[in-house]
Amino acid sequence: MTRTRMLAGFALVAAAALTVTGCAASTPDAGGTAAATDTINTELWYAPATFDPAKATATSDAYIARLGFDTLLRQGDAEPLVGGLATEWNAASASDYTFTIREGATCADGTAITPSVVAASFEYLVGLDDSGAKTWKAQAFGQGTPTFVADDAAGTVEITLSQPYSQMLSGLTRPGTGIICPAGIADPEGLAAGTVAGAFSGPYTLAESVAGKSATYTLRDDYDAWPAWTTVEGAPAKTINLTVQADLNTSANLLDAGGVDIARFYDSNYTRFEGKPGFSDVTFSSSAYNLVFNQDPNSGSIFAGDKALRTAVTQAIDPEAFNQASLDGLGEPQYTVNSANYSCALNEPSLLGTYDPAAATPVLTGKTIRLLIMSNWDPAADYLAESLRAAGATVEVSAPDPADWSKQMRTQPETWDLAVAAENAEAGLIHLSIARYLGPTYADGGTNVAYTDNPEGLAAYQAGMNATDQATQCADFEEAQRTILERVDMMPLITDTHRYVSRAGFASYVLSGYWDPSAMRITG
Repeated sequence: MTRTRMLAGFALVAAAALTVTGCAASTPDAGGTAAATDTINTELWYAPATFDPAKATATSDAYIARLGFDTLLRQGDAEPLVGGLATEWNAASASDYTFTIREGATCADGTAITPSVVAASFEYLVGLDDSGAKTWKAQAFGQGTPTFVADDAAGTVEITLSQPYSQMLSGLTRPGTGIICPAGIADPEGLAAGTVAGAFSGPYTLAESVAGKSATYTLRDDYDAWPAWTTVEGAPAKTINLTVQADLNTSANLLDAGGVDIARFYDSNYTRFEGKPGFSDVTFSSSAYNLVFNQDPNSGSIFAGDKALRTAVTQAIDPEAFNQASLDGLGEPQYTVNSANYSCALNEPSLLGTYDPAAATPVLTGKTIRLLIMSNWDPAADYLAESLRAAGATVEVSAPDPADWSKQMRTQPETWDLAVAAENAEAGLIHLSIARYLGPTYADGGTNVAYTDNPEGLAAYQAGMNATDQATQCADFEEAQRTILERVDMMPLITDTHRYVSRAGFASYVLSGYWDPSAMRITG
């Protein structure tokens, strides 16, 4: 959620001065069409913290993981799931799954991607003591222990879970479960640095990177494992140039001038291209923004064991004003742990507190709140801090970069009381967001960032994870959400709507609610 305001003149100077590493940019002619090219120039909001998909935490990490590493399954367009490195899959139960691995798939160094390679990559993922890996493990395999049995002769991998997990197939579409080839597992430091060419299993390999500034990816000549998408048209780029650009006004200037081909917007800069000839866009829900109350009793957080204080915070914050401050009013209302578009999302606004700063003031006056928020979210941070200060609280704002923000929220509860969490709204898996507020913490192998003790919610959540039919599953998941909201363990704010705008000759695609960077195409 980056929205740094700039004077228009300064932004134009910045746009003219910015160069893209390895750029072979095409430029539009007077008719708004693009010249022939084999390159796509696009952007990242933040510099990647790691090139190891298993350790990916921020959006940029996941973005590049999708380019370089294939997953067993992918999100589809005509149907929710399509094959990736797996061509067939079968769920005998919520605990027992079998995958047939694609014949002829290879790593970037020519190594065959066999069932044993797949199993070794998964074993690497689940064996990591890393907060990012724990998130991907939970998404892929649930809270139990997975066992992997590879049969290279049969071409299959069997996955058995110690606890039933009905969401595993969808979980294995996530970029952090990308298959890492043997060369990468043998050199984890080089893998994280992006220097192991043979680590990549996906369509692109990292050709060049400049720390904090840019990365260039090159299409593999031997790659032929594209998912069977039916709506994706055009040619994959042979080169993808990525530059770090945190200012959306500059992004808009670059896109308009042909300096980039595809750019992402969530604020009013998008309106510059709405209905404009020579530009097209796709829309999707990207992140659900929530306030998280730290309830770790050993952290020193003022919210541990104090529901009245948590309620007062919800009375001091107006979600619509937050929407205006952070997203120019373009966000969507949210009533639970993630987007209202999710299957099994609870839709009971009456469970949420009402904006009432007068009621909040007597409770918040004299309290000191340590607010944790990601860097470059200045308007959002300003609104939240000033709203709480207006209600009598002293607010100390910490705004580290995405990697440190994620690390603090997940593993350093002693550093914060209230955090803004950007929950991924593209995965379509409501149980992932529920698990942020109940069950074991990251230190205990779970994903509970609120450090709560909610046995009722946990029981409902676990029942949903064991359910075999959709209706029962939704009823259980909705009950789990209800307990979270009634306890005021978090406060839903808004879901942001993101738009990827492409200039003429380029396109990108949203697949089952997920914008897939490997599906960017050259169309002209």
